[in-house]
Amino acid sequence: MTEGRIVKPLAVFIVVLVVLLAGTFLLAVVNPGSSGPPDGQSIDGQSPSQYQPDAVNAPVDPEDGEISVDSDASDKRILVDTSHGNQVSESELEPITEAVFEVGHTVEYGTSSTGSFADSLGQYDGVLIVQPLGSYSPDEREALQEYTDDGGRVVILAEPTQTRLSTGFTQSTTTVSFGANNATERYGVRMGAEQLYNVDDDANDNNFKAIYASPSDDGELTEGVETITFDTAGYAVVNGDAETKFTAAEGTRTLETRRTGTYATVVRNDNMVFVTDSTFIRSSEIYDADNEVFIGNLLSFLLDGEAPDPGGGATPDAGFGIDDDTSTPAETPPEPTPGPTPTPEPTPSGT
Repeated sequence: MTEGRIVKPLAVFIVVLVVLLAGTFLLAVVNPGSSGPPDGQSIDGQSPSQYQPDAVNAPVDPEDGEISVDSDASDKRILVDTSHGNQVSESELEPITEAVFEVGHTVEYGTSSTGSFADSLGQYDGVLIVQPLGSYSPDEREALQEYTDDGGRVVILAEPTQTRLSTGFTQSTTTVSFGANNATERYGVRMGAEQLYNVDDDANDNNFKAIYASPSDDGELTEGVETITFDTAGYAVVNGDAETKFTAAEGTRTLETRRTGTYATVVRNDNMVFVTDSTFIRSSEIYDADNEVFIGNLLSFLLDGEAPDPGGGATPDAGFGIDDDTSTPAETPPEPTPGPTPTPEPTPSGT
């Protein structure tokens, strides 16, 4: 290969490169403001609004407010059922216990060891039942019905059937279902089969399963409430005299079958209220949206109840918890009546 055959192509390459660089420089001089838009903001299809910097942090519901309980009476008692595999702990309900205590009332967890659930109901003005996994016996169902008929009030918080994953050395799945449909059916309501969801950003709390619900009726349960949020919401199946008080936001669907509809989430039948979620009472959820106002309304509803038998079961068994000085004293035997004193014989004197 000769020297000319190498130099000639190299010279052509250098000339082309110089021409390109010179052209680029001339364009920059003639039109200095022709640089592209930052971040592609003016290019259609490449910069949707949800990906703009000001939309990176989605707005969240304010975490403020307080639980306000209205009750003119004093020394009312609320029982929290713990005898049916209820998915709740005292620590989760501490804000509720404090709110009730501040207005002069008491929250008690579980019945005494000497009294069954059915036998103890009458002592309480209200009963809170949270996600029971166990069913209620025929006697318990009858006692619950009599209790509400006689003026006691009941709030039942339920959840739809869910599959939970347990972790550890081995992983397994467990199906968890609301167990008290056999008790709530007496009030014209039962838990629906599926969980709800909503993908509309204006209808959920930053999670498609954390749906919003709003009042569908006026009354003491809806007073001061515009929106409540449920993290594990289901829907209620209603018949008879049961009245729907809250419904899920428009566009809500069932999780498995994707069915749209108007779904009842809070239902009342006289002295019983049924809510299709139990997560909203947890400390992390109480102050989302208007949850704290709704919780205050539920507590006021319970405290407006009247214990059918406030002194029931208060009489202690004999010999248990009774002071010694309150027992009946043993009968004192009568004093013996003294007999006549014998007259002494005169002693003869010596002669």
